[in-house]
Amino acid sequence: MKVESDGPSQLGSPDPDAGRRDSAKGDRGDRRRSGWRDFRRTYPGFVLTLLLAVAIMLALDGFLIYKRGAYEREVARLQGSMTETERSKTEAIIAAEENKTRIALELARLQAKFEKRLHLSVAIDSGRIYLEREGAVLREMPAAFGPEAKVFNGSDSIPVVVPRGQRTVVEASESGITLDGGTVIAPANVAMLASDSTPIAPGTVRIRESDLKAILPNLSRGMRVYFY
Repeated sequence: MKVESDGPSQLGSPDPDAGRRDSAKGDRGDRRRSGWRDFRRTYPGFVLTLLLAVAIMLALDGFLIYKRGAYEREVARLQGSMTETERSKTEAIIAAEENKTRIALELARLQAKFEKRLHLSVAIDSGRIYLEREGAVLREMPAAFGPEAKVFNGSDSIPVVVPRGQRTVVEASESGITLDGGTVIAPANVAMLASDSTPIAPGTVRIRESDLKAILPNLSRGMRVYFY
C-alpha cells in the first residue's frame, strides 16, 4: 500500500544551501566577494602584508637608484682626476723633452765654438751658416730653411724637419752638400736669398751658389756640421 504524506520528505535530496544560510539575515552567506572592498574587509591581514611588501620594494628601488647615482658621480670624479693626472704627466713629459732639446742645442753651440777642426755651424734662429775653426769665423753665409712637414707612408707619418745637433758631411759638390740623415744644403743662383721665390723642400737648407763655391774646397767627407 502506498502512503502519501503532506509534510516535508525525510528521504529527499539534501539542501545545497544547508550550513550556508545566514541565520541573522535569512539569505546566503557566500564567502566569494565580487569587489576589492569586500576582499579587503574579508582578509585585512593579507592586504596589510601585501601593502607593506610593496612599500618595502619601492623603498629598496629608491635606495638602489640613489646609490647608482652616487656611484656614477664617483666614477665621473675619478675619471676626471685620472684625466687631469694624465694631462699633468703629459705636460711634464713635454717640458722634459723641451729641456732636452734646449740642452742639446746649447751643447751643439758650445761644441761648435770650441771645435778645433774646420766645421760648419748652422744657426737656425738667425738664419746664418758659419765656416769656423776654434771659434774663429772664416766665412758667414745667409741661409733659408724649408718648412717642417710630415711624409705619409700608408698609415704611418714621418716628420721631415731641419735637424738639430751634430751631423756630418756625406758628399759635397756644386749641386749641394748632403749630410748623414738625408739633409741637403742646396745652392740657389741668386744674389739674395730673400728674392728667391722658389719653394724650399721640407727639411732642406738653402744657401747662395756663390757661397757654396767659395767653401767647397774646404769641405770633406766626415766634416762636422752643428745645427743649433
